[in-house]
Amino acid sequence: MAIHESDSHPHRCRRAAAYVRMSTDQQELSIGFQMTAIQAYADTKDIELVAVYEDAAKSGLEIKNRAGMKRLLRDVMEEPRPFDVVLVYDVSRWGRFQDIDAAAYYEYTCRMHGVAVIYVKEMFGTAQDPMTALLKTLKRAMAAEYARELGVKSRDGQDRAIQLGFQVGPLPPIGLTRVAVDRLGNRRLLGRHQHKGAQSDRVAWIHGPQWEVELVRRIFTMYADERGSIKSVARQLEFEDHRTAEGKRFTQGAVSNLLRNEAFAGNFVWGKTSSTAHKRPHRETRADAVIEPIVSQELWAAVQKKLRRRRFQRRDKAQLLAALRHRLQENPILSQIDLEATGLASKETYARAFGSFRAALDLAGRDIQLVRRHHMARIKFGRAVGHLMQNDLLDLFHSNDIECCGHPRSRVILFAGGTRLRLQLCWPHHAPEGLRWRVLKSSKPHADFVLFAQMNEERQALWFSLKPMEEFRHLPPWIQERPPKAFNAIYSTDELVTQVKRLLA
Repeated sequence: MAIHESDSHPHRCRRAAAYVRMSTDQQELSIGFQMTAIQAYADTKDIELVAVYEDAAKSGLEIKNRAGMKRLLRDVMEEPRPFDVVLVYDVSRWGRFQDIDAAAYYEYTCRMHGVAVIYVKEMFGTAQDPMTALLKTLKRAMAAEYARELGVKSRDGQDRAIQLGFQVGPLPPIGLTRVAVDRLGNRRLLGRHQHKGAQSDRVAWIHGPQWEVELVRRIFTMYADERGSIKSVARQLEFEDHRTAEGKRFTQGAVSNLLRNEAFAGNFVWGKTSSTAHKRPHRETRADAVIEPIVSQELWAAVQKKLRRRRFQRRDKAQLLAALRHRLQENPILSQIDLEATGLASKETYARAFGSFRAALDLAGRDIQLVRRHHMARIKFGRAVGHLMQNDLLDLFHSNDIECCGHPRSRVILFAGGTRLRLQLCWPHHAPEGLRWRVLKSSKPHADFVLFAQMNEERQALWFSLKPMEEFRHLPPWIQERPPKAFNAIYSTDELVTQVKRLLA
């Protein structure tokens, strides 16, 4: 026999929970509006509300993001039951599940544990007869179809906006900023988290501050370098203490996402993820050359080609060991610094595969005694060359009336007035394409300025660079024989003396 509202006994429905949900497509059915209707129904039926479960601004398509409903279903299964009834505004607030059986299943779960679900604004009330089941099924189907049509219309609108040069996704961490464009074409600059002034406004992307634009170009250029990697770029940015527009550090993941963001090439892409409503890959919307690019097409293409190539460079232990053994045959005294210069996998990769980089070298046949002898010989050679060069510099400065003396225990030149100049020699490392130099940026010994000398494999300096310590720390970590512009290379003693006098003035 069917149970109707008129047949129910008041004392059986005195405790109730309210479930309310508001999605962005139905702003008129606010949480407060639903609660008012539910409270009015409870007062009429002499029901006491003892709990409220809320999912504010949550889609009704799936339950996975609806913490309120999941908590309600868990509480329903408790013993003793905390309530006897769940009051919901209507069928659509329970959920617009694309599989309408899901809504029925969650309702049946409640009923199976002795808790009735009542839709306070539906005509069928609490009845449990075949006609009511049919009406609920139709209502659930209508709610699911409404959600599907709304999703299609929303996606069509987003596609059209992107084709017109308006973006709907999140900003990249640096390089671009947003402007709101109203129906009359008036533009208003928006902060990173600032909302539009009106729902009808569109959002366009433009170049951000000049330092951000230049940093984006530099990141792409560093990675496009033959020996550039996501890890080396992230390390350099961390070393220089660069931050995103929100003050966050550049992790390897952030650098990887930035290098793949087509907005920097002037393109908008939307719809790469799967649609939760359709359970199948959604169509991709692409709009090329809709904003002013930050990086050139040539640089963008080079970076994407390198990303695709490295994506499939997964090597097993045997391949890693074979590559290392080949490099050791070419250079029996291979070091960790040489590893980065030669373009092999990182020392961390070898450490994960073999326990440590040293263990990998031993397995590859490295002669540890040969390496130690070479290392000690290089230390002695470097100290001797550094001592001679420091004395030559002291003689050069004295002959040009610059008061100075050498520090007794380090390659630091002390000038009158307390200014300290550190001499730093940079020796070459062998790489497949030739020699490369690693710019070490130790903070010790302490100095105000660094006189950087790029050395050849003998005793000669190819050129010098005179930099304040803070500026020196921001120079690239690896260089070729030809000096980058950032070093402002010095090739003559006269130019060196002139610059030293200038910094002492």
